[in-house]
Amino acid sequence: MKLKDGVIGFISGFLNELGYHPLIYPYLRTSAEDPPQHYLHQCEVLARLALRNPVRVLIGDEIGLGKTITALAISRYMEGVGRVSKALIIVPRVLIPQWRKELERMGIGKVNQIERDNIEYLKKQGFPDGYYLSSMDFIKREKRIKEVLDVPWDIIIVDEAHKLGMKTKRFKEVGRELIERKPRRNVIFLSATPHRGDPADYISRLRLLDPYLEDWRSLDRKQFYELTHGAIIFRRTKEEINKIYEGKEIFPMARFYATVIKVRKDEEEFINRLLNFLKSKLRDLAYEKEELSKKALPLLLVLIFKRASSSPYAAVTTLERLLLRRTAHENLEELMHSVETLLGTGYEDQEYPGRDPEEIMEEFLDATSSLMSERDREEMRELVEMARDIMREGDSKLKALISLLDEVKEDSKVIVFTEYKDTLDYIMKKLLNEGWPEGSILRLSSDETADEKKFMEIRRAFERDPRARVLIATDVAAEGLNLQVAHILINYEVPWSLIKLEQRIGRVWRLGQRREVEIYTLFMANKADSTALRSIYEKLLNLKRADLGARPITGQEVILYTETEDLTKLPPYVVTKSEKGKKRFFKVTEAKLIETYLRKDEKGLSDLIESIIAAKQEIERELKSKGVLYAQKTREAIINTIAQIGFESHHDLMDSMKKLLKSASGFLGLRVLSEGDELKVIRGSEMPVAVTSLRTIYGMLLGECKSSSPVNLVAYGPNGRVLIKLVEIRDRRSWGLLYKEPIGIDLKKKKVIRGSELIDLISSAISNLVGIAEIPNSDISVELRAIVINEFQKSCRELLSPIINYSRKLQEEGLRGPDNWMKAEDLDIGTSNDLGSIQFIEPPKGSLDIPEEVKKEVEKKALEIVMKVERDEGRIPEVVPEEEHYDIRSVDPSTKEVRIIEVKGHLGPEVYGELTSYEAELAERERERYWLYIVYNIGTDPEWIRFRDPVSTMNWEAFERVERRYILRPKEGKP
Repeated sequence: MKLKDGVIGFISGFLNELGYHPLIYPYLRTSAEDPPQHYLHQCEVLARLALRNPVRVLIGDEIGLGKTITALAISRYMEGVGRVSKALIIVPRVLIPQWRKELERMGIGKVNQIERDNIEYLKKQGFPDGYYLSSMDFIKREKRIKEVLDVPWDIIIVDEAHKLGMKTKRFKEVGRELIERKPRRNVIFLSATPHRGDPADYISRLRLLDPYLEDWRSLDRKQFYELTHGAIIFRRTKEEINKIYEGKEIFPMARFYATVIKVRKDEEEFINRLLNFLKSKLRDLAYEKEELSKKALPLLLVLIFKRASSSPYAAVTTLERLLLRRTAHENLEELMHSVETLLGTGYEDQEYPGRDPEEIMEEFLDATSSLMSERDREEMRELVEMARDIMREGDSKLKALISLLDEVKEDSKVIVFTEYKDTLDYIMKKLLNEGWPEGSILRLSSDETADEKKFMEIRRAFERDPRARVLIATDVAAEGLNLQVAHILINYEVPWSLIKLEQRIGRVWRLGQRREVEIYTLFMANKADSTALRSIYEKLLNLKRADLGARPITGQEVILYTETEDLTKLPPYVVTKSEKGKKRFFKVTEAKLIETYLRKDEKGLSDLIESIIAAKQEIERELKSKGVLYAQKTREAIINTIAQIGFESHHDLMDSMKKLLKSASGFLGLRVLSEGDELKVIRGSEMPVAVTSLRTIYGMLLGECKSSSPVNLVAYGPNGRVLIKLVEIRDRRSWGLLYKEPIGIDLKKKKVIRGSELIDLISSAISNLVGIAEIPNSDISVELRAIVINEFQKSCRELLSPIINYSRKLQEEGLRGPDNWMKAEDLDIGTSNDLGSIQFIEPPKGSLDIPEEVKKEVEKKALEIVMKVERDEGRIPEVVPEEEHYDIRSVDPSTKEVRIIEVKGHLGPEVYGELTSYEAELAERERERYWLYIVYNIGTDPEWIRFRDPVSTMNWEAFERVERRYILRPKEGKP
């Protein structure tokens, strides 16, 4: 084996096994264009869950912390060790494009989406191995749930798991049938708002994950909640990521600006007349006899209010549609339910089976147009004309938007959110008329998302094209976009629900955002927007008057703002009421807020907001006092957790892998360039490639993958030998593999070497390489095996301690029944597979010349040692005459294989072999039959090392004395 092949083979064997590590395997097949990065909070979860069987957890991190990638990394790791082959991901329909993109980023290209038109086919195929996506509300249907219930899903991931409310059909069908009744199935819940104020609801979801828990009333106490952290729930905030986990500003500052725009008299008159019309219709509701109409009319009026206050163009299209009287809808009740969902607190709550929300809204307008009297129709005609006049005169809000966009720097990207396609069309047309180049401004509505090719073009343009500076998008259409490329967000309409605002902010203020985030909401100085500003925004966002040199935007003034801290403390939109001595929680939707305003004016809205604030304060007190979502964390404890799988952090892993790439580059034909913290690699005449991910490093190191049979390296370093072994941890009950890790065992120090320390050791050995030796395989002693097992038992206990303590203490308190989950005693820790070894030897010291008589004595002693080694290994050695130009001929009696052996001895620790010209010619001619034994430390405690075909497996160079001779030793650690 050539030296180069041996080194590459050693690296290949080691990396192939290291590649199954939980911090590595999930990231090896990721997208080359947009690979996800490691973060410490994700490493923590991977470390904690690597050994669990089953994995059943809720990841409740704040919006923007990469919960999707964390869940997929866990699934990918389990896939790597053979625990996952069928994965089901259940999400709100609106999030399916986002999940498709994240699956693609994680290297999962082929994804089956379970839908009405393919479920029968998939069923007949037996649901082949792979990843499956399903809409939450599609799969909850009784017929559908039965079709997937008995599929042996290895893991189920549920996004927006708070939607599994305990009184919903989702809870019953998805929660109980698919999850609670399969307690040994791996399940991951994801939710940025895991606790929405109601402890019964929260604990009911935890009981889906852990069906052994007792009734929620007995669990609603501090002791229970404290035990859940790190056991069945992980909750981290942006502030913790910055201050504790990463120790730097991963999430930059974010600021919200309330931008108040002066209105003309005609604009003010329009909104006042609109409000008077809507309020009068609500008053007329008392005389309405038809029950369905009583329910439909408030929804219709809320919808008119939202659309008409969005833009004068949306007002015209909405009112004109209502003027075209149509027949009543045959399924009005079902249609009302869809509209109620769309007018809920946030877009993540929306479910509509493959239909455009705009179509549903228009259908509802058509279906309810008959509720308008002739007098109403006359009023609507007047409003239409007023809106048209505003458009002719020039819309103040649109002018303010254009002014704001004109002020944005050229290197910034902006997202303008509007709820309605009509308003989007209106803005787009005006911007183009103002001279904005077509390529600089993009639009994204349901029209574009209906064409997947078009959608992908827009997405790529906004993410990568520096000319594409502004994206105007509707909420739902923009889902799945990598929006953190923008750092300025503009809300064209005023979101009456701050949950919607929070969701929008979370799509730019997330992992990967590198600039301070600016959020602008455009408030018109009219009665409706001013009420929302005073009653909702000032009270819930703790707005402060701005004295900070605001943007000089014509016709408007940024007067109020709030800082990062307040943006992370938005309340759940609930109020509490006592009924029959019990506290009940009621959800407050955006529609409820607007309807309250239309019915009860600003006073009624303010009272409702005060109720939300009171509920928020009550909920916060309870959550804090019971430690529901917060557990004290320290960076030291987090690093200690991750260190149990060999690395202290993702940075630790990447740094050591970069060192390995540098040391091995010469053998791989690579040139490595260091530019500050950045590493670039050049292969041949190719362009430099930046080293940014594990995928890149693995691709370079395994680019010339050779045989991965065990290889024994010999290198200069402190004298000793390190065996490279593979540790495997299995579940005794099924013998399923849970975890494996290549380790080093220092035979001299009796020490286990892991993770970055081991990779650094290998890098050092390659940099100071002498050659590749033939060393007999030797098993480790019972003592060393015990040291290895004790080391890993300690790590296993540490990693499993949260779930073990949780289970044991709750059972002791009678709050949880016995389970069949894996216990620490079910783990089997074993060593297998020699991956090679590293023999470290002392570098040469002093002159090569020693007295001739000493040299002869050393050579004689070396010859005796080699003869004994050959005999002990079952061969028949004999010393040959000097004129043969080698020392020993050794024959294997069973195979008749002949070894031509040259013996070199050294008094001290030097390891090299000096050959005459004749000896060198013989070595070149005999190759695989030629063996070089080097016996060193003969003066103290003799040791030996041997090389087969040393011409190939060692570095060598010629030098002249009286005659030409060849010395075999390293050439500055290079191949």
